[in-house]
Amino acid sequence: MNVPQEEIHGRWRRVREEMADAGVDVLVTGASAQMEFRGALRYLANYVLPVFEEYLVLPLTGAVALFTHDAAGADYAARYGATDEVRIVPGHEYNSDPGRCVAEYVRSFGPGRVGLAGQAGLSANFYLSLLRHLGGVAPVDFTPRMNRVRRVQSPLEIRLSEAAVRLNEETFRHYLQFVGPGRRELDAIAAASRFAAEAGAEELYWMAASGPLPRLAYLADARQRGHVWCGGDYHTIVLEHSAEGGYFGETTHLISLGDPDPRYVRAFAAVGEAQRAAAARIRPGATVGELADAAEAVLIERGYARPRGAGEPPAAIGHGQGADVWEFPRIVSGDATPIEPGMRFNIHPLAVLEDGARITSCDCHIATQDGSRRLSTLPYEIAVV
Repeated sequence: MNVPQEEIHGRWRRVREEMADAGVDVLVTGASAQMEFRGALRYLANYVLPVFEEYLVLPLTGAVALFTHDAAGADYAARYGATDEVRIVPGHEYNSDPGRCVAEYVRSFGPGRVGLAGQAGLSANFYLSLLRHLGGVAPVDFTPRMNRVRRVQSPLEIRLSEAAVRLNEETFRHYLQFVGPGRRELDAIAAASRFAAEAGAEELYWMAASGPLPRLAYLADARQRGHVWCGGDYHTIVLEHSAEGGYFGETTHLISLGDPDPRYVRAFAAVGEAQRAAAARIRPGATVGELADAAEAVLIERGYARPRGAGEPPAAIGHGQGADVWEFPRIVSGDATPIEPGMRFNIHPLAVLEDGARITSCDCHIATQDGSRRLSTLPYEIAVV
């Protein structure tokens, strides 16, 4: 889906309002092809970053320019993107001096304050090159302000989030028909991946783990194991595929091949109770940390977590999501970020059992004017096949 120009221009307007407030005249951002960072270019330019690190310059006034690695990227951006200009980083400079052409464009707007957003997704090679050609004056860190803009979704973004969660859940339901004794885990993932692609998924991200204990594992682990299911197995599956407009959804669930152990049924129910307790705290004026505190209190009371010791850092129980698979806010105790309508929350607390089982699921919500709306529709119970 091509995000409409007016939506992109609305995002530019919100970013420029933050720039004006911060005294920033020109903003530089960009990313390499990492699922938790490259959404900046999708968000600001409707540009799908394929492989190489690429950059964008957004001035307070003037033309927004995208800097691509090659002509293929420039052609795509010209056809489907949403910037005023598209430029190509000179091939002989991409590895040795990638910031020169970006800095040259920044300097064309005259002396002023330069901001940089998304440093975690940019290489030191680019940063040092940019810094050198800006005369050694370090840009100000604009990342917190960019995060503040992106964490409150527009009405269109909320619809895209709804569609992404729906696609992941539909893929999960399709996946279940390939799960059973004698069947191969990787074959089920392959079949469901085709379903997701045909349903409009852009990027596919799976986690999968099977065996006598519920746990989480990366897909690379599943490829090494080549697991064939048998009765009594437990299977934890994570789907975080992107759909229309590049927006991600998340479905995390536990599947039992046969009747599940009552201990795991109770633990999964406690996770659902913790999710509902967290969701009940989503309202304007509350803080993100209150969600984590509510979920953690349930798990401690039910015996699946222990109180933190003095100085022990809290664990996150979820995060935001949008054009990146992981976005702020990080749902963690002590986070004072105020909740606003339009904020997205993926809530996935973890229950840990004495036998080593680790049980979780994901519940997606969007903050509203008076509370929250649940985007997920799966029941708060283990799926039994």
